[in-house]
Amino acid sequence: MSVLLEVSNLVARHGLLIAVRDLSLSVSEGEVVALVGANGAGKSTLLRTVAGAHPAAGGSVRFDGADLTGVPAHARVARGLALVPEGRKLFPDLTVEENLLVAGRRARPGQWRLETVLDAFPMLKPLRRQRASTLSGGQQQATAIGRALMTNPRLLLVDEVSLGLAPVAVDTVYESLSTLIAGGATLVLVEQDLARALSVADRVVCLLEGRVVLEAATGDVTREQVTEAYFGLELT
Repeated sequence: MSVLLEVSNLVARHGLLIAVRDLSLSVSEGEVVALVGANGAGKSTLLRTVAGAHPAAGGSVRFDGADLTGVPAHARVARGLALVPEGRKLFPDLTVEENLLVAGRRARPGQWRLETVLDAFPMLKPLRRQRASTLSGGQQQATAIGRALMTNPRLLLVDEVSLGLAPVAVDTVYESLSTLIAGGATLVLVEQDLARALSVADRVVCLLEGRVVLEAATGDVTREQVTEAYFGLELT
């Protein structure tokens, strides 16, 4: 598999607070990476910086060999990077269909359009005329992922996949994600549920205080080892 995303010595700040510290990471085409860590570990800031929604204070982000330094977020979308942000950030007064179509107006060529997204997320078909503000958390998350797919991304960054969702909603969202993964999608998932993360990912990366403290193929690491890294305990 060829390297699609390469993050080198990345630094990102919130004022005087360093959220991402000299972090390096790569993602290969067709790979699913689970990004885990405690609250404040830098996961969301990392995804937002890669997507161009947060400025980098140092280091570089390369996508498909091209340096994205100074490239604005909308131009990164045009190159094939799409972010599903924490909290979904839908347009509340627009319908499900309208939220999807807005993202598709400047889409890259590809398989994803309104009907194929609704096929991937069948829960949304009967809701397509319903306003986003009236949806459940799981329905909103599905809409947010579908909206990102409408841009036909080469890399999909999904922040906090299951945060705040009921277990049945999480099951439904992951069922649809599994369909994307089976189709060869390249994903980076931020997930608090370690069992879920390890069940779908090819590789797990654990952050602690803005640094990578564990990186391994999911088949080569135990849940206990990930938990130890998650809390900053000595790995055994």
